Formats: sequence, structure tokens, C-alpha cells
Amino acid sequence: MKKFLLAVVALACAFSGLRAEETKSSYSITADFFYVSEYVFRGIEQQDAAFQPAVTFTRDTLALGVWTSQAVKNKSAVWAQGSEIDLWGTYGVKLTESITATFGGTYYLYPSARPSLSEPDKTYELSAGLSAPLGPLTGSATYFKDFVLKSNTFQFGLGYSIPLPEEKGSVDFAGTYAFNDIGDGDGDLPGTAGFDYRYYALSATLAYELTATATLKLGATYTGVSKIPGAPKNLVFSVGVTAGL
Repeated sequence: MKKFLLAVVALACAFSGLRAEETKSSYSITADFFYVSEYVFRGIEQQDAAFQPAVTFTRDTLALGVWTSQAVKNKSAVWAQGSEIDLWGTYGVKLTESITATFGGTYYLYPSARPSLSEPDKTYELSAGLSAPLGPLTGSATYFKDFVLKSNTFQFGLGYSIPLPEEKGSVDFAGTYAFNDIGDGDGDLPGTAGFDYRYYALSATLAYELTATATLKLGATYTGVSKIPGAPKNLVFSVGVTAGL
């Protein structure tokens, strides 16, 4: 863990140095280098410890990105042998001074999926949501529709941020509660293993600015589900760097 943290910090500082003298652009490109103790998606554990790099392009309210999670252990015992690649995009539309609508889509790829274990090699979904300040908090409500798993997810969130002294970053808190109805857990494979459940998450993240374009992030998330007998609750830790390219 210590070697990983030193490596990502060094990479971030190197990337940020390349842009130190650039003028401000109308778009931005950032890279994430993260390690997580577990990969949990919508309340359900997908992988044990994993490396999660990503690249994001942003221009105005348009964002496009590639995100991946690659398990570093117990690959044969987890979903799709611990390999996932997501292609995603979002676009925000300001409805009023304080309310923003966001529309998005994600294409999920599982290169090492095993059809014999009812693991589809891809799924795709669209989303639509609203976000707005709620006093000192930020609130959001988002609907996700997966067309392969035939799932409907309604997710609600609250967030609160405390800035660090001298504008060096922030401490961010978030809470999520959601309803997930999966119509076909086998996706495009034979079978219709449908089920529904609820999931929740509470998180805290320290974001500390290392340079003008590199931020160190340390996080902890407690997550769990209901209506799935025997499903464990998870305490997930993360460490990584977000750097401008």
C-alpha cells in the first residue's frame, strides 16, 4: 500500500508539472489512479482489492470517460474474473439557477466474463437525474435503466463539503439510498434470474491539493443492502490521486 501511494503521488506530480505553464483551456482532461480495498457496485461486492484507473474529458457540462476496475487478487472467485471496463458520458442542463438535470449513459464491458456462470460480457444503461442545493447540503435523485439486465434503479443522495484551510482541498461527506429492481440477472444469457433489493452507503473523503493540478484523495465508505439474505455489509477504503493531463 505504501509503495502504491508513493507511486501515484509521483505520477500525479509529474503530470501536473507538464501543465504548470499552460494557459487555461476550454476543456480539461484528468486521470485517476486509485486503489480500493473492495469494489462494491450498488451495494453488491464485485471484486476484492482492485486498481481503478480512469481518464475523463470535460468541456462545459459535457463529460466523457473511460473507467476500469482490475482485481489484484482472488480473480477466479469474483464476478467476471475481476475485469471491468466502463465507457460513459454525461451532459448537464441547467433548468433554473439552482436545479440541474443530468443525462448520461454507460457501456459496461466484462472481457473475462464466464457465460457458464451466467456472467454477461456486456451491459448498457441510460440515466437521468436532478441535482440542487438543499440548504448547506447538495441533493440528487437519479434514475438508471439497464437494457441488458432489465433493471430499474432509483438512487437518492445527499452531500456536504467542508473546505480545508488555505483552499488546500476539502473533506466531503455523502449518503446514498437506492431501490434496485433487476429483471434479468443473467442478462443476454439463458435464464431470467430477477430480484430486487435496497442499498445504502455512507462515505467520507479527504481531498488534499498536492499541486495546482493534482489532488490526493483518501476515502472510507460503509455500504450494505437489504432484501438479500446473507449479504454482507462492507467497509471500503480507497486511496489515490486525481491529476490534470
